[in-house]
Order: sequence, then C-alpha cells, then structure tokens
Amino acid sequence: MTETIEYRVTDFDCPTCASNLERALKRAEGVEDAEVHYTTGRVELGYDDGVTGPESFERTISNQGYTARPR
Repeated sequence: MTETIEYRVTDFDCPTCASNLERALKRAEGVEDAEVHYTTGRVELGYDDGVTGPESFERTISNQGYTARPR
C-alpha cells in the first residue's frame, strides 16, 4: 500500500545538495516518488509500506549528511 510522509531538512548548503538527496531517496528500495525542495527544505516521499518505512528514509537522509525532522 502506498503511503506518504514529509520531512523538513533545513541544512542544505545549495540546490545541488537537495538534488543529491532527492536522487539518493529515489534509489532507495520501495520509494515510489521523492521530491526535495531546496528553498523550503520540504521532503515529500511516496513509498510502499510493505517494503520500506520512515527509519530507512531517516537513515538515508542522515547518511547524506542532513538532519530530518518529521512534519
């Protein structure tokens, strides 16, 4: 079943940082859609909850060097 979740990430240095995070999230297993907005810090994810979940996203965001706060 498709679920959605939003995070706020405010420690981007540049638009490329946001693009790199978006690319990393889209490569994660079970992620169906990912949008990362540099100007607002909003991260929107659509995912298959039978495959993945918030802990995986938070780990991916952390591994990219950012802090995720659930919205």
